[in-house]
Amino acid sequence: MTNSQRREIERHLEDMLLSLRHQSQGTPEGTTPCPDENEYASSLAEMRMNVALQHRINKQMKEIEAALRRVEVADCGYCEECGEPIPMARLKANPTTTLCVGCQSELETMSALMNTTSFEYEMTVN
Repeated sequence: MTNSQRREIERHLEDMLLSLRHQSQGTPEGTTPCPDENEYASSLAEMRMNVALQHRINKQMKEIEAALRRVEVADCGYCEECGEPIPMARLKANPTTTLCVGCQSELETMSALMNTTSFEYEMTVN
């Protein structure tokens, strides 16, 4: 990866992080007192959605911060599994990725097999 490509990825990550920080600040917290049970139930459902959204934003922010650290130490752009360079097009599409397409595909296949196997096991046990 060239220095200009590294700077491009770094700028993209910083823009993503800034956007997530703005989203995080706009997420309302808590509930207000509600006069009836239906309104209260809706308020609780909305609060659960906001908590889930905040959790997702926090996770994405941590992934971006980790990617920025990899860029700083010039460890960005290489697959953590096989060590091969991750294509620039993949990094532009998903700058937080740590795996090349081949290793990601293998991971997803193994995960799907494990989920299928555990589901089949649960079906035979029950």
